[in-house]
Amino acid sequence: MRKNWMRLAAAGMAVVMTAGMAACGSSGSSSSTTAAETTTAAAETTAAESKAEESKAEESKAGESAASSGTDVDVSNVSLNFWSDKVGSGSYNMIVAMSKILEEKGGFKEVNVDPSYPGGMGAPYIFKEQGADLSFVNGAPAKWAMEEGTLGREKTDGYAAVIGGLTQVCYINCISNKFLQDHGVSSIEEVFEKKLPLRIGCSAKGSMDAEGAYLLLEYFGVTEDDLKSWGGSITNQGGDQNAEALADGQIDFYIDHTSSASSTMAQIATTCDVTFLQWGDDLVNWFVNEKGFDKITIPANSFKGQDKDLVLPGSPDCLFANTELSDDVVYQITKTLTENRDDLVSQYESFSGWDPATAWESQKIGGCPLHPGAERYYKEAGLMK
Repeated sequence: MRKNWMRLAAAGMAVVMTAGMAACGSSGSSSSTTAAETTTAAAETTAAESKAEESKAEESKAGESAASSGTDVDVSNVSLNFWSDKVGSGSYNMIVAMSKILEEKGGFKEVNVDPSYPGGMGAPYIFKEQGADLSFVNGAPAKWAMEEGTLGREKTDGYAAVIGGLTQVCYINCISNKFLQDHGVSSIEEVFEKKLPLRIGCSAKGSMDAEGAYLLLEYFGVTEDDLKSWGGSITNQGGDQNAEALADGQIDFYIDHTSSASSTMAQIATTCDVTFLQWGDDLVNWFVNEKGFDKITIPANSFKGQDKDLVLPGSPDCLFANTELSDDVVYQITKTLTENRDDLVSQYESFSGWDPATAWESQKIGGCPLHPGAERYYKEAGLMK
């Protein structure tokens, strides 16, 4: 567009200069000849402009045809900033693998992995405040941050979903069998209904792990002070510390937003006498319908003593993009990663639950908006109607 404007300006100046020279001529013959030349030049300029416009229209049409037929978008001059958890973490390694594929298979100039990601419920804020291009964010907190804000902060925006359901994490929870026997109960619902002195162990406040414990209180209409008045408590500490506390009888219940590959849960299952709890339908559906979670299945025998499938609310990792990224760029990101999914799964089993056929669904992305560039790819690929 800028080049076309410059050509038009140059042509205009040429006409003005020629006309000026004609006006300064001393003879009628000279003036007449210059005017003719001017008319010819103007006609040639008009023809050139028309030809340029036709060429531009053809290029635009070709671009649209290329996109509709699945042709890669040229992103050879595009660099991306992909925010990640700390170096060496599982998500960092997965993001590095995705970044390599975006460079090698997607044609991006560079994908910089920045391990400055705050994690947990603060992640949605990095797009507007830090200018991140891409990041993993759990779907539910992405929804909360957009609608009402999280961690006591104002609501935010500037991000949209690209791929949902990358990992299969949910609120796996276990309770001491001694606690169940001492109080004659068998479900988490009974524990709260009878106002029992449940001592809960979970991670630090602000994490998705701990949020599960506080959401349980919210569902049952119980405050932390209420729990304490019953003789219960919430202890925020690391996974290893919670495993030791459960083994030593210092806590009764442990909840973590994790997967069937959790080493902490495996350790607890082999060193503690516990039951992995299945929550009731009403509780699970509240998390899904009211809080933006998905239903995740933990296969039977994932942990010692867990002989049945568990279907629990979870908010899997999703790939989100800055809304400032163009539709073409996000289209290419979505296309490249989706069409190289099997390669990523072969490197990291954590990706095995990622299903391109449903990765765009509202429940998989926490009910957040889908980026138009991602939507274009899913429709083009026949995955979305």
